[in-house]
Amino acid sequence: MAHDAARPRRALRGGRRAAARHHRPRASSRSPARRPAARASDAERAAAVRSARRDGRFWCLAVAFVAHSAAMSAMTVHLVGFLVSRGHPATLAATVAGLLGVLSVTGRLLLTGARRRLPLTAVIAAVFTTQAVAGAALPLLAGSRAGAVGGVVAFGVGFGVASLASPALLADRYGTTAYATIAGTLNTPVTLAKAAAPLAAAALTALTGYGGTLAAIGGACAVAAVGILARAGTPPPNSGGAALR
Repeated sequence: MAHDAARPRRALRGGRRAAARHHRPRASSRSPARRPAARASDAERAAAVRSARRDGRFWCLAVAFVAHSAAMSAMTVHLVGFLVSRGHPATLAATVAGLLGVLSVTGRLLLTGARRRLPLTAVIAAVFTTQAVAGAALPLLAGSRAGAVGGVVAFGVGFGVASLASPALLADRYGTTAYATIAGTLNTPVTLAKAAAPLAAAALTALTGYGGTLAAIGGACAVAAVGILARAGTPPPNSGGAALR
């Protein structure tokens, strides 16, 4: 009888084990299919980066933003010394130079509003051209306080514009598939230019005075304006037979 009484318990335990095996989660049959998709996505990003680097427009933008960043960095460091050399008190020179930070916000607001009505490349090129004229004319204007303030204001509107313009232009042309890598490729020489420009400007000032330095800054802004417009009308590059997006 004890043997017969144990049978229901063994049957119950066997049923529980069978149910546990039935409900045990199985390895998803979809996981192997996801790996090729991930590899395809990596391949798409790599193709997008290669297409961007072979695009002439990309290198025009690189020249533009490198030249502009060098000009902004050099002006930021040497503006106070230039204004003092023109006979302005150090306090006034520092105050006028401080306008650059305020005007960087103004430039961003102007760019945001203007791009709703005009092509972005045209707006950026116009800002860079204004800076080129202001930088080259500043030695002629800075003899008076009004001229110094006016020249710095005209130049300072372009401060901060590149931080908005670069992402917008890159994303518009190359999409967001490999945006981080493409932007990093552009930012590397830009960062080097920002670091080297003040030293190069100091060496140029020692040779030619501030007039030559400001002329070089204005020339760099002019190069930036030309680079923004260069090849702007060409179609975006293709990756795998489709436009990058």
